[in-house]
Amino acid sequence: MRALVWIVLAAAAAWTGYWWVGASQIESGVKAWMAQQPPGVVSASAVEVHGIPNRFDLTVSDLVLADPAQGVQVTSPFLQVYAMTWKPWHVIAALPSRQVITLPDQQVTVGSDNLRASVQVHPSTALALNELVGEAAEVKLTSDAGWSLGIKTATISMAEDVTRTNSYRLGLRVAEIAPDAAFLHALAATDLPDLVDEVFLDGHAVLTAPLDRNAAQAKPGLMALEIAETRVSWGALKFSAKGALTAGPDGLAEGEIALRVEGWKRLPPILVALGLVKPDVAPTVERMLAIVAQQGGDLAVLQIKLICKNGGMVLGPLPLGPAPRMRNMGGA
Repeated sequence: MRALVWIVLAAAAAWTGYWWVGASQIESGVKAWMAQQPPGVVSASAVEVHGIPNRFDLTVSDLVLADPAQGVQVTSPFLQVYAMTWKPWHVIAALPSRQVITLPDQQVTVGSDNLRASVQVHPSTALALNELVGEAAEVKLTSDAGWSLGIKTATISMAEDVTRTNSYRLGLRVAEIAPDAAFLHALAATDLPDLVDEVFLDGHAVLTAPLDRNAAQAKPGLMALEIAETRVSWGALKFSAKGALTAGPDGLAEGEIALRVEGWKRLPPILVALGLVKPDVAPTVERMLAIVAQQGGDLAVLQIKLICKNGGMVLGPLPLGPAPRMRNMGGA
């Protein structure tokens, strides 16, 4: 019996020692990373690790992340990251109910009831990403520029696709989006409801390098984007898209995405409300869309392709300018 007691005590002492070593490495590693960043990029009032004996609970207080060159800054009262001591490759991060995003022309306050993310990496020295899932509920964005946006629930995910090199499956679902009141007022003449029902995405991204501990140096670029299904449902207005884009030799997008819009006659008022089209131009836009819909064989459905080719981008017969750049040519 006495031997068993000593075995238990020795095991407890060893486990406690393991926790203290791990906690010290986490705390010193985070502080070292912060110290290595350029001035003004990251700051915090405290970095602490608690949770003995079964968890590593990292708390970074008064966190500030910034991009001084772009004039962007994010402040949060704290960031908490949790991991079980026997499974440190699976961490859960949580943010408080309020953050502030400062942009060059405005400040946006983010409120929510639940803002968290789960990250799993492979238990190896490379720490390659296995799966990331982010969740949010009752989100409210409020800008000092005078607009607001509400979201009931949102889920975003990225999971490794082991069938292809450096490939990741992408997922997004946002439900019950409440646009700004002034924006809805501008659409009062339409039959669109006050809530956007759903935004959904199922796709794949192929990168130039894996997402692992060396990603900051490798700077993975986007080689291909495949959209299996995208849909937006807003009352009688229903949008869907599928297709693929790849990075050409110059890094610009090449490929096409097929777009389908039901209830497309509601698009011109939306474009006007967004300030993308002047009110006196809206009838011309509607006539152009009617011609495109007629070519598709169904006047109630707009079917059109977004094509990127030879460095340019066109939407049906309409030129939109240069194709978007998917990756830089400096090796990323």
